[in-house]
Amino acid sequence: MQKRWKVAEPASAMSSEHFPNLHPVATRLFANRGITDPLEAEAFLNPAWETGTHDPFLFSRMREAVSRVLEAVAIGERIAVHGDYDADGVTGTAVVLGALREVATRSGKDPELVEWYIPHRNDEGYGLHHENVHQLKEHGVTLLITVDCGIASVEEIALARSHGMDVVVLDHHAFGETLPDAILVHPRLPGETYPFGELAAVGVAWKFAAALVTVAREQGIAVPEGWEKWLLDLVSIATVTDMVRVLGENRVLLKYGLIVLNKTRREGLKRLVLAAGRSFGALDTETVGYVLGPRINAAGRMDHASLALRLMLAETADEAVGLASELEALNRARQQATERMMREAEGMLSDVERHRAVVVWHPEWPPSLVGLVAGKLMDRTGKPCLAIGKNAGAWIGSGRSTASFDITESVRRAGEGILTRSGGHVQACGFSLDAEGDISTFAERFLADADAHLTDEDVIPLLDVEAVLSLEDIDWKLIETLQAFEPFGIGNPKPHFATHGAEVEEAALVGQSGNHVRCVLRSPDGARQKFIGFKMGSRLADLAVGKRVDVVYDVGVNTWNGRTEIQCSLVDVREAGSSVSVFKKFAS
Repeated sequence: MQKRWKVAEPASAMSSEHFPNLHPVATRLFANRGITDPLEAEAFLNPAWETGTHDPFLFSRMREAVSRVLEAVAIGERIAVHGDYDADGVTGTAVVLGALREVATRSGKDPELVEWYIPHRNDEGYGLHHENVHQLKEHGVTLLITVDCGIASVEEIALARSHGMDVVVLDHHAFGETLPDAILVHPRLPGETYPFGELAAVGVAWKFAAALVTVAREQGIAVPEGWEKWLLDLVSIATVTDMVRVLGENRVLLKYGLIVLNKTRREGLKRLVLAAGRSFGALDTETVGYVLGPRINAAGRMDHASLALRLMLAETADEAVGLASELEALNRARQQATERMMREAEGMLSDVERHRAVVVWHPEWPPSLVGLVAGKLMDRTGKPCLAIGKNAGAWIGSGRSTASFDITESVRRAGEGILTRSGGHVQACGFSLDAEGDISTFAERFLADADAHLTDEDVIPLLDVEAVLSLEDIDWKLIETLQAFEPFGIGNPKPHFATHGAEVEEAALVGQSGNHVRCVLRSPDGARQKFIGFKMGSRLADLAVGKRVDVVYDVGVNTWNGRTEIQCSLVDVREAGSSVSVFKKFAS
């Protein structure tokens, strides 16, 4: 689909004299991220643990939460950690379990009194349920800790309280007008004193774990200094997969988390990385987002998230090898099932041009995979998408959107009187309906709501371009500058650059299936650069030799047979305009 290239407007930027060791484009990258002060830029380039992270006790109720938990450990109460089935919930649960069991063991208590519960994605759905509360009560649980859920579970927590349980909520999700009767640790609550509101649930869980071991040490429990930092491998994973902004404290947690991930002591992560064919020392946000995260999520999508949690908690290599192998097989099955669903969904798009949103549904689609279908359809069409499957008589769906359209609120408007459950964020939502006849009515309402709130221009996919460069600007200083901007993620995306009017000197299909294209382009100033277009084999005609093209690409490094060179990866290509400008060497 044709995309609109949105080149960032040149903003008032800092002088490149402030950063003589960086490529001149750095000042534009700073400006695009809202960074216009040299001191702020310095802090961005060099995230410091001491100044970039906040005291966990700045959470208004953190001491209360920690005190209640340590009391429970001291007197031998049974504690349950109730997590969620996605990567954020699984890693957050593992963080809390690890800290609780470490404190229990080092204080001479039974770590087995700390148990966990993660609901089945298809059979139970998201969050705390009445049945779960009754089950935990029967197990003798007197302290319940929710991770990545709970803030909207007002009735369920009231039930837990009626059974004599105390409840600690570690969450970051949206909440309603009524808050649950629990000790709430949530960075965005009204009146909350914690200074950073954009933590993933695993970040909130890690803050709790850090506070817990700090107070445990104050009480004479010999948890080694710095022990909690070894939990940051898990924090790095969900900070990427849950798509929180990697600015501020998240940038610091992610930077140091990736360092720990590449040195992890966790047997499960070691085996997961090896099973995926990756190596330590090179694990970055792309590896987490496209390799590790999908495999962890595959457990909940295809079977039960407990498999991923058990892998995170595995203590022996033998145990971890088997679990990692199971997870790898589930991920392959997930890929195959998603491909089949996408083929079916694409057959439902005959009237896609009529509306500014897309709704597809099928009674045989597993609800655990519909979010992936919604995301892929949105990427393809540029429109907010809902994909809906069915389980146990209920229609269960997921939605994906751009930042300009609040899909969660749209679903709530469309589903008034129809939905049995809904929730989510601006760009992602989940929901369910019971009645067989309601699915068409809901779809019609949602499409009408999107048509009313979006324009035709809103649904043309945008491709953000950070700056227009000449090919002459692509050098090792640019590489070093881009490396200084890592780790990339939401709020700090990997930069896309554009070059206009480049002539195609060479072009050929490569790869075993010929589905990639390799080319050499020459810009009007005479500079030449190699490009690779992954999965762009169908665009070879757009790169005919002698043709002048405009291209969007990102810049990286490729090492092959001991040789390292700059590699530009094509993102999009189109025929150059009728008048070709000669672009001067980039200057801020």
